[in-house]
Amino acid sequence: MIARFFKPKLPDRRTKIVCTIGPATSKDSTLRKLVKEGMDFARFNFSHGHLSEFEQWAKTIRKFAKAERRKVEIIQDLQGPRVRVGTLAHEGRTIIAGHKVVLVFDAKAELRRGEIPIENDIGLDLKRSDKILMDRGLIELEVKKIEELRVVCRALTSGHIFTGKGVNLPSTESKAALTQKDLEDIKHGLEMRVEWIALSFVEGADDIRELKKHIKDSVKIIAKIERPQAIHNYHDIVEAADAVMIARGDLGIEIPFWKLPVIQKRAIRRARNAGKPSIVATDMLGSMVVAQRPTRAEILDVANAVIDGASAVMLSDETAVGKHPVEALVAMRKIIEEAEDFKRTHELKSLL
Repeated sequence: MIARFFKPKLPDRRTKIVCTIGPATSKDSTLRKLVKEGMDFARFNFSHGHLSEFEQWAKTIRKFAKAERRKVEIIQDLQGPRVRVGTLAHEGRTIIAGHKVVLVFDAKAELRRGEIPIENDIGLDLKRSDKILMDRGLIELEVKKIEELRVVCRALTSGHIFTGKGVNLPSTESKAALTQKDLEDIKHGLEMRVEWIALSFVEGADDIRELKKHIKDSVKIIAKIERPQAIHNYHDIVEAADAVMIARGDLGIEIPFWKLPVIQKRAIRRARNAGKPSIVATDMLGSMVVAQRPTRAEILDVANAVIDGASAVMLSDETAVGKHPVEALVAMRKIIEEAEDFKRTHELKSLL
């Protein structure tokens, strides 16, 4: 009995949790549960959703955070320069390996038979032999010829695409990380008093400096690392930004996937050395979009990020559109607590 009363209190959880807010977590009752169960940051993805929703969520989250005496900050995640498949027929389009595929990088252009429209706001900087990846990298094309805005490719893999699917151009450089949509969204974010702005598809420190011209000093910047150019310029990006996010979704498409684990570990370590927070994002508990429990691999993924020294880990679809958003948060919190307990014990032993 005495031992129970004098049991030392464990340190508070140090690794923070970012929850993406979406249709699955839009109800007040669910938002309150997220705040109560350990959400430290609420991420609003401005690639989707409506401004009125974001404004209401911000008010609700702040109300519940105050009631629960917890600090919950809001992250505005900008869409950035996106490239997507334009409007296709409802049934989509089948692509067969070895066949010719013609992409038209102008969604408003008049299409010839069989051509695929691409919505593009980053400019066109392709050359022969470049790779084009579609639908999370499942479809790979190789550029054979460029005729103004028409790009003739050969399909290296087969697949089926639909309107709105993402297109990645690993070899190209964006003209700017900020689009006109981003600039409009930033104004709304400042009115909502967001604490953080996440800048998508950062390629260099200049992108961070450009964003700083449009925001208040009180708002902090997260540089999303999701392009090969960002890895090359990582040192300068870390110095310019307030935090970095290892955004494994697009990053895992634009670089060879087997390089991702080492890049993640190096990015976390270099951010720590620079005294900057790092966030590991995408597919951390991806199976919990539909399942009630995470896979063993996902449990290890979260734990290893914590042990490596990540400042925060993020839930994306798990809380935005998943069937079990609160359960996903609780699962992540428990994994973090166990990993941190191991880390503290290990560090203590190394000092003895």
